[in-house]
Amino acid sequence: MKELLRSIAGYFKVQHLLFLIPIGAFAIYDSVFSAFSSVLAMLWEMYPDVPRAGIQMILAVPSLASIPTTLLAGILTSFVHKKTIAEIALAFLLVGGLAPAAIAEPHIGLLFASSALIGIGQGLLHPLASMLVCQYWESKSERSRVLGFKQAINYLGAAAVSLLVGFLALIQWNFAYLIYIGVIPVLIITATHLPKGQLEERLIKRRHLSSGVRKLLTPALAYACFIFCAVSLFNFAFQSNIAMLINEKGFGNVVDTAAITAILQIASFAVGVFYGQIVKLFRRYVLLPGLALLTVGFLMVALAPDMLAVLVGGTIFGIGAGIQYVTTLYSTSKSVDQNVVSMALSLVLALTSLGFSVSPLVIEGVKDLLFGAGGGADLSMIVAGAGCAVLFVIECVHCRFFAGDDRLDETVPDELMD
Repeated sequence: MKELLRSIAGYFKVQHLLFLIPIGAFAIYDSVFSAFSSVLAMLWEMYPDVPRAGIQMILAVPSLASIPTTLLAGILTSFVHKKTIAEIALAFLLVGGLAPAAIAEPHIGLLFASSALIGIGQGLLHPLASMLVCQYWESKSERSRVLGFKQAINYLGAAAVSLLVGFLALIQWNFAYLIYIGVIPVLIITATHLPKGQLEERLIKRRHLSSGVRKLLTPALAYACFIFCAVSLFNFAFQSNIAMLINEKGFGNVVDTAAITAILQIASFAVGVFYGQIVKLFRRYVLLPGLALLTVGFLMVALAPDMLAVLVGGTIFGIGAGIQYVTTLYSTSKSVDQNVVSMALSLVLALTSLGFSVSPLVIEGVKDLLFGAGGGADLSMIVAGAGCAVLFVIECVHCRFFAGDDRLDETVPDELMD
């Protein structure tokens, strides 16, 4: 028993533990806006002249706006300290997040503008937390654990935020935006406790343009860009449709939707804590259980006869999403040379944001094509579940025939268990 407790304590023992406080805060506010999925049904009622896809795009605009700034973040790290980038990102989040809460009945255009500002801030912040992890934790055994811990903090914070957003929205729907008041203490912690961080090596220099590009664009990174962009496109259908599905089936209200989102985040939190163990177990195949669980979760929620089935399906989806997202970060960090990890993360995360951005248009378009116009949110979930099933098959083929030493294939060090 003593050895077991020592082993468990050793798993959570990492260097630079205090740095996880601001890094974890970045991770939480990087994804806070996804909690607003519980408010979408209320927005649809507030703005009846706006089509379903238009309302869903309010949730997708931050991902669209974050694409250029996520790429820019990777370039800026060669010229500006990461701490300064974080402070600028948090300022955008603060202004964009609080603007709709300041007006009793904001125009729909203000909501899109607010989403754009939030997206700019998220785009700068999105790769930053992972960049800092890769900078301060170079050991592969520690890096996989710390990336998991970072996401665990993200998911646990997001679970609390989801519930709080739901309760604030019950008072008045735009009060949900008051959640961004929490950016203020994060900004203070960043200014006082986060080290500046080192400037990154300039990847693309005037005299060595082609060699710099070749150093970044490895076959492993190209595949990571494809698979993670595609999976994010399908994953976003859960956030953009769950509130409408619960509303259409009469299962509950905004608080019930917030509870589903919170349970999803808690399930993903558990995955994040033990991601190091999951990598050790599945190695190069670690993405496969994630995609399988995403498929099952989507279909269970889509076909759910009651709220309990939605809860179970949401939990399964959350576990799959947790595996998938941490694998995105860890796989990307191992697909290129250590000197270009920051730019690689920016590129992959920008493409995942692209997947989020086009998700409502693609999913609704495919649904209308297959089932006809006017179909409900449950059909959108079925389309997304089928998409994840296709990606599962593609990943099986890739792991079997193409993935060699380039991606999560070598034995994970025993320190993950010590």
